[in-house]
Amino acid sequence: MKKLINSLIVVLLCIGTLQSCEETQTIVEDTTALKEVKIAVVLPAKDREPIWNNVLNWAAENIRKANIGVKVVYEWVDEASVNITEAGLSLSEREDIRSIIGCNVSANTQKLAFALARKKENIKPLFTFSTSQELPRIFGHRGFLWGLCETDISQSEIMLSCLSNENPELKKVALLAADDIYGQTFVDWFAFQAVELDMEPACIVTYKNANELDACLKQITDSGAEALVCVPAAVEDVIPVQNYIDNYFYTSESGRSIALMFTDKAYNKAILNVSEPVDYISGLAPTSHPNSGFNVSYEALFGRVPYAGEAEVYDAVLITTLATLWAEQNNEADLNKAIAALLNAKAVSQGGWTTGMISNYYHEIMAGGTPALSGATGTLDFNSEYYTTIRSTSYAHWITYKGKMVIVDYYSRNSDGNASSPIAAWEWKKQHMQDMTGNGNTIHYPELKDNYAVLVAASEGWKNYRHQADVLGMYQHLKAKGYDDDHILLILADDIARNERNPLQGVVRREMSGKNLYEGVQIDYRLGDLTLNDLKQILTGEPSETYPVTLRSSANDNVLFFWSGHGTQLGWEWKDTEDVSADFARSMFSEMQFRKMFAIIETCYSGGVAQGCTGIPGLLLMTAANPYETSKAAAFDNELQVYLSNTFTSSILSQLERNPQTILYNLYLHAFDKTSGSHVMVYNPDYYGNLYQNNMSEFYPQ
Repeated sequence: MKKLINSLIVVLLCIGTLQSCEETQTIVEDTTALKEVKIAVVLPAKDREPIWNNVLNWAAENIRKANIGVKVVYEWVDEASVNITEAGLSLSEREDIRSIIGCNVSANTQKLAFALARKKENIKPLFTFSTSQELPRIFGHRGFLWGLCETDISQSEIMLSCLSNENPELKKVALLAADDIYGQTFVDWFAFQAVELDMEPACIVTYKNANELDACLKQITDSGAEALVCVPAAVEDVIPVQNYIDNYFYTSESGRSIALMFTDKAYNKAILNVSEPVDYISGLAPTSHPNSGFNVSYEALFGRVPYAGEAEVYDAVLITTLATLWAEQNNEADLNKAIAALLNAKAVSQGGWTTGMISNYYHEIMAGGTPALSGATGTLDFNSEYYTTIRSTSYAHWITYKGKMVIVDYYSRNSDGNASSPIAAWEWKKQHMQDMTGNGNTIHYPELKDNYAVLVAASEGWKNYRHQADVLGMYQHLKAKGYDDDHILLILADDIARNERNPLQGVVRREMSGKNLYEGVQIDYRLGDLTLNDLKQILTGEPSETYPVTLRSSANDNVLFFWSGHGTQLGWEWKDTEDVSADFARSMFSEMQFRKMFAIIETCYSGGVAQGCTGIPGLLLMTAANPYETSKAAAFDNELQVYLSNTFTSSILSQLERNPQTILYNLYLHAFDKTSGSHVMVYNPDYYGNLYQNNMSEFYPQ
C-alpha cells in the first residue's frame, strides 16, 4: 500500500508539473518561425484517427508549448497499402525526414529495417514498438534500430509468471500463436520458460488464418492444458478464441477450466467495438511506466487508457526532437550518434515527457550539456553494448470490463516494479540443469585403437548457411587436433561456398571476421545425392561401388558424431523431405560399430529423438534442446543476410578449443550455461559411464 501511495504522489506531481508549465509557458503562435522536425510515421492509416492521432498530436503540442523553437511535422505512410521495402528505400534518401516510426506488424518492421540498412552510413533512425526477437538480433549492432520496449521474450516470461501466480496449482500450459515473425518469439521461448517455472508445456500450436482456430483450440483443450497463452495473428481473432474457451468451460463434462491470457496484439480498441463486448478478456501489454504519470494524464485528456504502442510513439517523437537539437548544437551529422549520446546518460527521475521537463532538457542542451532523458515508457535505459533495445519495460495486466479496458496491475523485469525476474532475457540463470551426480554405471570397455568422426549438415540452401558453417567449423577443429580425412566422414549439401548470393566466393565463416572454413575441405558425400537409407548404409555397411566411402570404425574405436540441421517434434529433419524419427535413429545407432560414441545434436526439439535412443551401450547424446524447445541461431550477418552459427554449437566449439581434454560434465555445464533459450540435455549416461570420469581426450587421435 505504501508503494502504491508513493506512486500516486509521483503521478500527481507529474500532472501538477504539466499543468503549471502549461499555465506559465509563453506559447509561440507564429509557427512559421519554428524549426521543423519532420518524422515519417509508417502505421496503418485506418488506425490513424481512432488511435495514433491522439498521441502524435499530443506530443507535438507539448513540444510546441515547451517553447524550444521546434515544430514537429508528421508524414504518414500507410503501412497497409504501400510496398514497405520501396517506402523504406525512398525515406532513407530524404534529407527532410529526421526519423521514422514503424511498424504495427513486426514483419513490416523487418522489411523496413532491411531497406534502411542498405545505406552504409547516416542510416535513418528507426523507432519501433515491434517486439520480435529477430529485430534486435539482426539489426542491433548497426546502431539505427531503437526498440522502445523489450522483446517478446520478456512478455512471454511475465505472462507465464502471471498465470503461475494466479493459479498456484497450475502445471500444464499451452501456447496458441500466429504463424509469423510476431508469434515466433513466443514459439521459440515458451517451452523453455515454462520448464524454468516448473510447468509442463502441454501443447504448442501455430495457425495461419482464423479458419484454423477451432481445430487448434480443440487440440489444446484435448491436451489437458490448464492455461493458455494466445498470440493472435490479428485483433479480430481475440473474440472467437475467448468465446471458444468460455464455451468449453461451461460445457466441459470434466469440470476443468482453462485460464486464458492474450498478448499485446489484443490490447486494441477493436475488441471493444463489437455488438456485444465480452467482459474479463485478459492480457498483458507494454505500457508507460506507472510512475511517469503518462497513463493518468492520457486518460484524463482522452477518456481512455493508451493502447499498445502509444507510449513508445510519444517517446520516439520526444527523442527525435531533442536529438535533432543536440546534433546541431554539437555539430553531429549522424542523428543516431546524437540519440545514443542522449540515451547513454542515465535518468534517475520519471516524468521527462512533460512540457516543463522538455523545456529543461532544451536549456541544458543549449548550454552544451547532455541531459539524462526519461519519457513516457520510463527512464529510457538502453544497453548499447549488445542491442538497441530498451532494458526494462513496464507491462500492464489488463482486462475488459463494461466496454472499457482496465489495468489491474503492472509488472516489469527489474527491481523497481513488480519484478517477475531481475535478470535480462538473454542472461537466464538456469534452474533445471540435469543432476549428473552418481550417473553412469561402471562399464568396462575394450582397449581404444582408433578415432573416427561423422559430421552431417542435414539442411541445404542459402538460408540454412549456419548448419554447414557449424559442421565445417567442427571439421576444421578436428583437423587441427590431428584427424586426417580418412578418419572423418563429411556429408553436406556444399551449396553455400560458391552460392550466387555469396559475395566471398569459396568462403564460409562462422564469425563475421573469422577464417575461411571451406579451405582444404574434403567432402565425402553431397546431401542431395543421399536418402536416409543411404546414410544408414554408409554408417553401418561395407564399402561398395555405390558407397565407396563408409564409416570404418570397429568395436575398438571411438566415434564423434555431430549433426546440425532443423528439427520438428517428429524428428531431426533430413533435407526438409524426411524426418529422422527416434525409431530410425535407434536402429541406425544400434547397428553402427563403435567402442564409444558421443553424438552432439544441433536441431530444434533434438531431445525428442535422443530420449528414444536410451539403452544403447557406449552411446552418449548431448542435444541443443529438450523435446519441447527450439534451438537458437546466432551471429546474423547483415551483408550475407543469414545467421552464421547456432548458440549451442558455438558453446561446444569454444569449450573444445579452450580445453580439448575437458571432462564431459564440464562440457555439458559450459554448453548449458552459454546456450540461450533452450535446455542443453544429456541422454543415456547410465549406458555410457560417469560424466565426471570421462573426458573428451578419448575422441581425439592419441
